[in-house]
Amino acid sequence: MKILKMEMMDPLFAEGESRTAIATFPVRPAGLACTAELWLTRDGTTRDATSGERAFTSTGLDQSISCPIPAMPAGGYEYLVRLSIKAEGTPIMEFAADESVLIPWVGIPTIEW
Repeated sequence: MKILKMEMMDPLFAEGESRTAIATFPVRPAGLACTAELWLTRDGTTRDATSGERAFTSTGLDQSISCPIPAMPAGGYEYLVRLSIKAEGTPIMEFAADESVLIPWVGIPTIEW
């Protein structure tokens, strides 16, 4: 698995929030039926949230693929970010981001007067 440089202003997201990541990379040769899937995981294998496989046709040049996560997973955890690429249905590359996503959780407070 290769390390992926992730650029994000703030790694803090809210539980249930919808966010879209843009992954930019080339696949060669041009003309291949490809998919990209961005996913979040606590344990490195379970897909706690995913963009699903986003279809595109390779151009041989950098392409920006939109990977929407419809709802961020449960709060109170740090999630690893993964990007999986397939060409013609065959897994060709897995990337692990160099940063994690944090989703905080706050318990029910008690207020006394």
